[in-house]
Amino acid sequence: MMSKESAYFIVEGINGKHDLKKVKNTLDQLHGVSSVSVNPQHHLVAVDYDSSGTSYDQIEYSLNRVGHQVVADASNIMTR
Repeated sequence: MMSKESAYFIVEGINGKHDLKKVKNTLDQLHGVSSVSVNPQHHLVAVDYDSSGTSYDQIEYSLNRVGHQVVADASNIMTR
C-alpha cells in the first residue's frame, strides 16, 4: 500500500547551486522520495514521498545531518 505525502521545510544555509545540489542529492537517496524541489530565495525545500518508504522525521534528520537546520515546518503555509 502506497501513501503519497508531501513535506515542506524552511531550512537554513542554502546558498547557491552547491548547497541546492547537496540537498537534492541527499534527499533523492532516501527510499520512498519521489521528488525534491528547492527554492533558495525562500529557503524552502519541498519533498514528495511515499510514507511506506520514509517519514517526515527521516527527511528532517537527513537535512539536519548535511548541515541544513530545519527552522520551520512550512506545510501549513504551502499550497499546491
